[in-house]
Amino acid sequence: MGRTAGRILGWLMICDPPHQSAAELRTNLGASSGSISTQVRLLEQLGLVERVTFSGSRASFYQLPDHVWSRSMDAELVRIVQMRALAEAGSAVIPNIRPERVTELEEVAKFFAAEWPGLLERLHQRVEVKP
Repeated sequence: MGRTAGRILGWLMICDPPHQSAAELRTNLGASSGSISTQVRLLEQLGLVERVTFSGSRASFYQLPDHVWSRSMDAELVRIVQMRALAEAGSAVIPNIRPERVTELEEVAKFFAAEWPGLLERLHQRVEVKP
């Protein structure tokens, strides 16, 4: 993510009202329209921002989804599974020089694959999110 994406997330965490138009983001953050548009699109794809509309208004507004931070941790489990698959594929071709480039990935992936589901369960209980 770029600096502007971080600024958008930061602003959406503290702004009132909690939804902002692209024009409001541009004004409040002092960023260009193109930068706001590009970064909001990226944040939408990552599930960190959602687009909302209101009847009577032609503008789209952007806000943080409910439980955005804990739900973003749910997505990490998918990446951990992908990382483990990559490590397993790499184990078939471990290089002679610096084999830890592959073996370390496998150990990290195994660790998080085993630990992450329990962490998610505890997190969801703490912030009352249903998986």
